[in-house]
Amino acid sequence: MRSILVLCLLVGALGLDDLKSETINVDGVELSIIKKGENFSSKPTIVLLSGPTDNWHSDLAWWILGQNFLSEHYYTIAIERANQGFSQKIEQPSYTDFATRLSTFIKKQPNRVIVVAFASSNLSVQIALSDNEVKNKVQGVIFLDPDVLTEHSIQHYTQDTENYRKNWQQLSEYIKSGKYQERAAKKVEDEKAHLKVIISKGFEKYMDWNFYEDYENIRKSNEYQWNKFKEVTVYKDDLQNAYANKFPKETPLVILDSDFESGYLTNIKDEKVRASIIKWRDQGKQQFFELAKLNKCNAYWPVDSQEHLLTFTELDKIKRAIERIEKCQQ
Repeated sequence: MRSILVLCLLVGALGLDDLKSETINVDGVELSIIKKGENFSSKPTIVLLSGPTDNWHSDLAWWILGQNFLSEHYYTIAIERANQGFSQKIEQPSYTDFATRLSTFIKKQPNRVIVVAFASSNLSVQIALSDNEVKNKVQGVIFLDPDVLTEHSIQHYTQDTENYRKNWQQLSEYIKSGKYQERAAKKVEDEKAHLKVIISKGFEKYMDWNFYEDYENIRKSNEYQWNKFKEVTVYKDDLQNAYANKFPKETPLVILDSDFESGYLTNIKDEKVRASIIKWRDQGKQQFFELAKLNKCNAYWPVDSQEHLLTFTELDKIKRAIERIEKCQQ
């Protein structure tokens, strides 16, 4: 667990005077949060949630650039799930577990909130919104490349993760032995190299590489990789729990949807796998389009790109989505 004192020292070392990084106790577990921006009582608080990319890394590093950008206009709080980044380790991390803690966190906010959820973090949001008190506190939601909740997509997502679950003892021993560490380090290095390519000159000033490297060091550890895979073993349960909790039609929702799925097709020759990816992609577009019709404030915005890390590339669109929800609710 990272102490507030250590975090404050880190903030000072980075030279980011307005960066507030700390841990908070939510239902008995210390979760890492980053606060940034001026808190206006007349404006919603923007709650930022991370989800994973291909390597299942799902900490707050994915919001470093995006939060710096959005905090120029809003009060922002990025909050992390247990077992990710600097948050406390628990026996069985999951998106379902985090949904309960997210509900508690949202209820305690003095202002209404707009939740911006990247990738699979939409699962926690959808479960949390089954609580009427949370629903009343949430002014709107923005999903960035969310998980698709159809029977086929759930099956597609969990082909590998169910193998991890069934063979957890062997996988656990392999990671703890250190045999996975070199491969994990290579994945982390590749992630940074990819970010250096996709961050445009216009957004470079918002990127804090020193802070990002703190998360890189955590990702490289055996402990982090073990905890990451531990959460993945219950991914199917998380998907099914979210599937059972339909998104409420009264809650405004804007979905930004890249075409990252098509990027997988380039190197895949197995026709069965290709067909599964295409069906997953197409079902997602249809599902998001249908969600956009639930509320006059809703919108489905396809992003003409195969880049999944929208938190580094589509900040202007994310800001516009927030503004849309604000104006629609006035």
